[in-house]
Amino acid sequence: MKKKPHNRGFTLVEVIVVLVILGILLAFLIPALTGYIKKASITACNANKVQLLRDLTAEEIYTKQAEGFYDTRELQELADKSEYKCKQGGAYEVSRGSDGTIVIFCRKHDKNYNFNMNEALSHVIANNSEIASLIKSYADQKKHIDSTSGTGKSYEQILSALGQAGFSASQAGVQTWSLQGIGSGSYYFYWTTEDITAMNPGDKVKVMRYNSTRGTYTAGYVTIEENVLSASDSSDGQSHTYNVLGRGDTKWQEYKDTPQSDKDKKDYNTIYEVFKKM
Repeated sequence: MKKKPHNRGFTLVEVIVVLVILGILLAFLIPALTGYIKKASITACNANKVQLLRDLTAEEIYTKQAEGFYDTRELQELADKSEYKCKQGGAYEVSRGSDGTIVIFCRKHDKNYNFNMNEALSHVIANNSEIASLIKSYADQKKHIDSTSGTGKSYEQILSALGQAGFSASQAGVQTWSLQGIGSGSYYFYWTTEDITAMNPGDKVKVMRYNSTRGTYTAGYVTIEENVLSASDSSDGQSHTYNVLGRGDTKWQEYKDTPQSDKDKKDYNTIYEVFKKM
């Protein structure tokens, strides 16, 4: 009678070989799977943003009857109550784009949102005669309005006007801005994604600069300096010392690693791409 062949199972070497093969397969599959999940979450997020934008636009048209717009606070309140949210980023941030349209921003997926601060300001100037007169006065007198002043009366006026128009610079990533009059109704307008309040005088910070005389944008660096806000110019009636983006061409340095031609400077998006490289 023949004996049945003995089933000896796997040897230790064979088990190790199988595990190594599985490890190699997983090394290829996990990144691919992770990439797929990430892409799927972004796709779902974008779909939710489209639905939210559609709802907000319809609500604004119905409620305002083409006689006005929601301000930043009203837009955000509606977004917070909406069923359309990002599973990873939560409720969307909502403000106005630099062209006046409603913009939906995801804290998780929209880290490189491109906001033209000058277009936002230009929109306010064109639609608010009080702000237009204020800026013309400062431009003529070579005076300055700084976001870092905090309690500056002129700063608060512009901030309020931007908010009423639905713009939120901080939500769009703008941390510091400065309007600097250079005479004859002209001005330089600087803004940056950097918060300069805790920096030291003499430090340099990357900025976008708009030249109202030429209608051009330039990416470069500005040296930080201190400024004193007088009690008469402060809404709390007290004098304050604060950091500002330095005044004049002596504090300004154009970014040279990437050439910026005169033609380039007429196109905001081209210069913004330069700014992102800095």
